[in-house]
Amino acid sequence: MRCSNCYNGELHEERRHKSAEKDGRIAVVTDVPVTVCPSCETVWYDENVAIALDEMLTEMLEHDTMAVRPFSTQTSSAA
Repeated sequence: MRCSNCYNGELHEERRHKSAEKDGRIAVVTDVPVTVCPSCETVWYDENVAIALDEMLTEMLEHDTMAVRPFSTQTSSAA
């Protein structure tokens, strides 16, 4: 599939890290599945991945000064 941003690159899936910072707190989620254009480096997140990632980062930034966790679609609220 061609990139809808630059129309040059062929999109491919890979895993990357995502970090966030808030009020001096740092959170890093590793092994996040993304779709990437190698030409323009645009990164897309699947809707379910984006929701789970947002929940993880929010929870991590609320409770930890610095945290690193692997990506998971299982959140602490889903028990």
